[in-house]
Amino acid sequence: MAYTDLQLDGLREIINIGGGHAATSISMMVNRTIDMRVPEVEILSYDKLYEQILSENEEVYAVVSQILGDVRGVFLFVLTNSAADKMTEFMIGTTDFNDEVKHSAVNELTNIVSNSFLGAIGSFLNNQLLSSLPMIQYDYFGAIISSIYMELNQFDDQIMVIRNEFTYDADKLDASLFFIPEEGVIEKFLTTLGI
Repeated sequence: MAYTDLQLDGLREIINIGGGHAATSISMMVNRTIDMRVPEVEILSYDKLYEQILSENEEVYAVVSQILGDVRGVFLFVLTNSAADKMTEFMIGTTDFNDEVKHSAVNELTNIVSNSFLGAIGSFLNNQLLSSLPMIQYDYFGAIISSIYMELNQFDDQIMVIRNEFTYDADKLDASLFFIPEEGVIEKFLTTLGI
């Protein structure tokens, strides 16, 4: 299904609200000002992901959280190894850490981001939405996406791609948050928006 510019603008507004909640939560955690804006929201087919977002043979950290409640789907937070290092430094305030600490920090950050987004979206839809405990993987991007689709084969071919820009003091870090919705969820958002 194709979406109009007006519909994408409406979805972008919902995500911007969620992003503001997430940035506030992270700022409180690290006791520093964290800004996060959402410059781009796209809805792509499964096949287009590899053409426009990341190569399927690029190794990435990916944190998967299932969405529980009336709106169901999966959040997938994807970042490169260097981005995971920077995120961990943001979280713990030092560059002296091992892989276990990095996994824990990225998991915690993703938990905050996904639940902040879900809190905002749930308020908008007048439904309480929660995410499962996040699970982290380090693998090829294509393998991670494929395994999600095999495990959750009732999910829609439409993927909401949210490209976030995090700003921490003068440093910028790009990361991607993917929302893989159950069939009909995006339409539910648009109906609530009245568009």
